[in-house]
Amino acid sequence: MPFLVRIYYIFKLYNSDAIGENTPIARNKSRFRFHQIKILKILENNVHKAFFHFTLVLSTLLALTFYSSPILHKAMKLPGTATEEENISIAMGKLDIKRAQVFLDIGCGSGAVSLAASRYTDRIYGIDRREEAVQMCRTKVPRGIFSLGEAAALLPGLPQIDRCFIGGTRGIDDFLPLLLERAAPGCVIVADLARLGIAARLAQLMKEAKIFRELIQIHIARGYDLGGDIALRPVNPIFMVIGKC
Repeated sequence: MPFLVRIYYIFKLYNSDAIGENTPIARNKSRFRFHQIKILKILENNVHKAFFHFTLVLSTLLALTFYSSPILHKAMKLPGTATEEENISIAMGKLDIKRAQVFLDIGCGSGAVSLAASRYTDRIYGIDRREEAVQMCRTKVPRGIFSLGEAAALLPGLPQIDRCFIGGTRGIDDFLPLLLERAAPGCVIVADLARLGIAARLAQLMKEAKIFRELIQIHIARGYDLGGDIALRPVNPIFMVIGKC
């Protein structure tokens, strides 16, 4: 800073009427002008470089802040069928989670189900094979423990499970037997499924394990304005399979 101040006063002096004819500056006016322009260019380049680095750092910080914010996670869309709010409410009723029970969310997705379960217990576990889903769940339910990977590989390392919600059925033939091994007596399992074929398959697996309780179909229709009146637009029906150990 002192160096820049000195340069400023030298330039100010040069441009003023205080310079006499016999001063060194007056005798070397052209040479001084050359160095003045050169110094100005150096200062200008440094300012440009500093501004570039400042904007780079600022944009990086803003990007990181926005990426980690709940607003972004709320807006992000994951592949697959999202669990509707009404279906979550029905699932919570079927699960009947008690305080301090261990709740497991297989295929935890956006974390909406885990968030609902966290109102009843603080012992929340989740599994998903998508990294972005695990990050979203950790943001939405900070006190939960969410793991990245396949359910069959992660289930053996979990504590005894009291309640389980299945939102992802990939590899269910492999992980359901492991889930039953980790299930506590009286464990309730609720699966939310968009396809009838996999719902029938899971119901059969539960019957073979002697834990099947019921299969229900849930229809939701949402109202919208139409010609000054209200019409209903149906949401894709969901099959819910319930079992109890």
